[in-house]
Amino acid sequence: MRALAFCLGLGLAPAASGTLSIRLDQANSGAAQCQLVFVLENGLSTEFESLQAEVVLLTPESRVLRLSLLDFQSLPANGLRVRSFNLAGLECSNIGRVLFNAMGPCTPLDASSCTAALAVSSATDIEVLK
Repeated sequence: MRALAFCLGLGLAPAASGTLSIRLDQANSGAAQCQLVFVLENGLSTEFESLQAEVVLLTPESRVLRLSLLDFQSLPANGLRVRSFNLAGLECSNIGRVLFNAMGPCTPLDASSCTAALAVSSATDIEVLK
């Protein structure tokens, strides 16, 4: 119960059981790049040895800016991790949406199981979709 209160005190809602939750937590512009910071919470009893996602960055008008492969690395079972990605030559204000286009590899699960377990959200002005 204390862990739940601690998480809620930090503004973190616990992941629903059986979900892989990825939240865009921050989007920071600077030095001719955009830094996207994600919080991942594994509500599965499966440890991910590797976790990658193909994402599409879209403008506020839903035009494609960039297609990127994000390597979230490993993620322990029932664990929490923060990962950050620096996208050179891109202003965060030009990003209106982040689309999780495809998952995989997400070892040991197959891509379809990983996608089925995925829940995405955003704590920024950038919309996140799957």
